Amino acid sequence: MREETGVRNLPRIDASYWLALVAASIFGTNTGDFVARYLHLGHLAGLPYMALIFGAILLVARRARQGHALYFWAAIITMRTAATNVADAFHDFHVPYSISVAVVLVLFAASVLLYRRVSASTGGQGAVRVDSAYWICMMLAGILGTIGGDFASFRLGLTPLGAACVFATLIAASLWWFGKTAVLLDPVPYWATVALIRTGGTAAGDALADVFGLALSTALTGFVFVGLVLYFYAFQSTGKAQPRAAPT
Repeated sequence: MREETGVRNLPRIDASYWLALVAASIFGTNTGDFVARYLHLGHLAGLPYMALIFGAILLVARRARQGHALYFWAAIITMRTAATNVADAFHDFHVPYSISVAVVLVLFAASVLLYRRVSASTGGQGAVRVDSAYWICMMLAGILGTIGGDFASFRLGLTPLGAACVFATLIAASLWWFGKTAVLLDPVPYWATVALIRTGGTAAGDALADVFGLALSTALTGFVFVGLVLYFYAFQSTGKAQPRAAPT
């Protein structure tokens, strides 16, 4: 298996994975806002720092003697934080939703088709392949989810709580249906579900920030995310995918 990003021992795509991804999406919404507001970096000035952190995580993962799924989740939350701020920068430049949603949706769809073309093989038994195309898709899914969550919450008038409930239903339906038909590892169903999770996570993160305030919400969602990841991938031995058998 070719691992372009150096991330080894990828997490198995199962219920634990989806729950951790939901937690990452909510936490990443709060961390993006926290970096922009409390660290006074705005929506763009912090991106180079997050790029350096992301690159450092992948470098450490590549050089580590033993791969671990925790590297994957550290990269995921770093990218989710950055995606939140990239999406919010559209608002800074007063780009209307009709343009931002359309442009990012087209880019995301194109990236999924690219991933499907060049990364069709899985990253192991029960995992998707994580390479450069994967991270492009994940970044665009985060940007699209942030813009989509804001659109549903504020432009459609659902409010963050209402949008979170709507997308929670859609996520559950997606996981049930695609899981039932055993196609969740296929690129299109996988990335469609990720995009729904990113969108619902944006609304949920905003709803929690409205109730608890951004600082406390960030702490709470961070506690949940870190706790789930440690429980599933550090304290249990069943959360990683098995290497693919060599072709005969």
